Amino acid sequence: MADRPDILIAHRGGVVDEERSENSFKALEEAIRRGYSHVEIDARITADGHVVCFHNDELMEEAGINGCISEMTRDEAKRVVLTRSGEQIPSFDAYCERCAGRIGVMIDLKGCSDPFIDRYTAEVQATLRAHDLMDDALVLINKIPRDNQAPIAERFRGLSRVSWRRPLSETQEIVARDDSFVGDHYVFNHGEDFSARDVEGFHALSLQVIPGINTYHYRGQDPMAMGREHIRQLRACGVDGFQIDSCYDPELIP
Repeated sequence: MADRPDILIAHRGGVVDEERSENSFKALEEAIRRGYSHVEIDARITADGHVVCFHNDELMEEAGINGCISEMTRDEAKRVVLTRSGEQIPSFDAYCERCAGRIGVMIDLKGCSDPFIDRYTAEVQATLRAHDLMDDALVLINKIPRDNQAPIAERFRGLSRVSWRRPLSETQEIVARDDSFVGDHYVFNHGEDFSARDVEGFHALSLQVIPGINTYHYRGQDPMAMGREHIRQLRACGVDGFQIDSCYDPELIP
C-alpha cells in the first residue's frame, strides 16, 4: 500500500466509533494518535450566540435526548453528555485548544441566522487565531449553502482556504479573471463528483483536490464497497488528500 496522503482529515471530529462520540475529545485524541493531518470540527451556534462542537442541531442521535443546540445556551449545551464517549459537548475554544500544535483543523461552518453572523464569525476567527490554527485551517460549507454559510465563508477568504464546490468549467472562468482565487480556495466534493478529467483540470489551475468519503453519503448502498472503490479511483487520479470516516482507515493508513 502507498503511503498515506499528506492531507487526511478525520470526519465529524475525529475517529468516531462505538466508544467515541462525534466531536469528542476521545475521538480527537485517537485521530491524532493515528496520524491524521487534520480533524473536521462542526462549528454550531447556540441560542445565546456562542459556538460549540456538534454536528446536527438535534441532540437525539448523539446524546439520546430531545432538544436542539440552537435552543440552548452555551452553558446548557456544554452540560449535555454524549452517549458513546460519556463526555460533555465541548466548546469550540476548548476543542481548538486541544488541537493547537498537534493537528490541523477543517472548520465545517454550520451557519447561523442573520443577527448572529458577526458574532459567529468573530468567535470562530478569534479562537483560530488564539490557538494559532488560522493559517493552516480549511473552511468547509455545504455544496448547496444554507444558513448564511456562503457569506460567512467569504469572510475567511485570505485568512484560511475556503472550499470550492463548483464545476471545472466555471472554475476556469473565475481563475482567468481573479488572480487571488487559487491561493484562497481548495476543491472539495464527494467522491463520485470527480472524474479523472476534473482532477487533472483542477490541478492544471494549481488547486488542491480533497474528496470527502463518508458512510452517510452512501446510504441505501454498500457504504464500505462504494467508499473503497472511490478511494482507489481517486488515488489513481492523484488527488491531494481525503476527508474520511475512520472506517476507511485501512485504505489510507499503512
